[in-house]
Amino acid sequence: MITALRRRPILVLISFCITLAFAGGCAGRIRTEADTLSGIRQLTTGFGRAGEGYFSADSNWVVFQATPPGERQYQMYIARVIREGPEVVGLSRPVRVSPSNSASTCGNFSPDGNTLIFSSTAGNALAPQTAPGFQRGSGTYQWNFEKGMEIFRADGWQSAIAAADPTRGVDLARHKLTSNNAYDAEATYSPDGKHIVFTSDRDGDLDIYTMRADGTDVIRITDKPGYDGGPFFSPNGKRILFRSDRSGDKALQIYTAVLKFDGAGNIVGVERETQLTADGHLNWGPSWHPITRAIIYASSKIGHDNYELFMMRPDGSRPIRITYTPGADILPVFSPDGKMLMWSSKRTADNTTQLFIANFKYPAYLK
Repeated sequence: MITALRRRPILVLISFCITLAFAGGCAGRIRTEADTLSGIRQLTTGFGRAGEGYFSADSNWVVFQATPPGERQYQMYIARVIREGPEVVGLSRPVRVSPSNSASTCGNFSPDGNTLIFSSTAGNALAPQTAPGFQRGSGTYQWNFEKGMEIFRADGWQSAIAAADPTRGVDLARHKLTSNNAYDAEATYSPDGKHIVFTSDRDGDLDIYTMRADGTDVIRITDKPGYDGGPFFSPNGKRILFRSDRSGDKALQIYTAVLKFDGAGNIVGVERETQLTADGHLNWGPSWHPITRAIIYASSKIGHDNYELFMMRPDGSRPIRITYTPGADILPVFSPDGKMLMWSSKRTADNTTQLFIANFKYPAYLK
């Protein structure tokens, strides 16, 4: 009887710590990356930095941005996925698809796989910029909002890649969907491929816009002062997910917005917005799990020198930490079947940010 009484507080404490782990209390002691990630592999090497990768709908290709040796600006690359059985073990030699003397970013494949979009200053002079467009604290977290950044569309990109000299690449920045002296970037497709959502400062503030896949019918769907960006359509196409610093405290919080459609299925605005995080941290790069609609994102909760990945339910509840390795882990996306996670990480031997991939086990806590 005495032994049983002594054990009970220990069991209660263990149970309490397990509960706290999911809220962050005991997380560092009882959870590891192995709970959700296995077979972690580095996909890119040889770049000064690389990341923000996205899968094609068939999971056979990846588009990402990277700085080639001797250059400072990001350029766009496409590579075929290499598998051994069901395991992704690497990428083929990446082919550059953006031109020299440009800054390029934010590539994305159309759902049918026939079209590639990305943003680039191709054809426009790079504007001198003395400070990043967004920065926090010491400046370790920052990016530029380049003027003259346009969204380009490339149909038939696979044929162009097949015919390209891999040592020279191919210029796919030929057909503009936008044309102005603004920042037009961070573009992604709707699940049916009919619409594109993107970020622009064409009206003087950084807001979210939508347009048809051919670049017509551009409408502004957010209008709060501050940066709204990084939008993604939900798996059913009825909502978008985005990040915003509209609070004015130099933090980024995560929002969703229910879209409004007319009788013909055209996006005409937003019915309502919901703020999912409100913690004073930089919560950014959110994206959807394609099956459960849970949300994965990077956060500065652990510190600005060690961004980690977190997940939460679609309503913002039950946030749970996913990565536990020193070095920034950012810009996470799932494969179309939700079985793999790809993200940008500084967990490298040379301390550069590169693209990583892992097999993903969905956390039972979020079910």
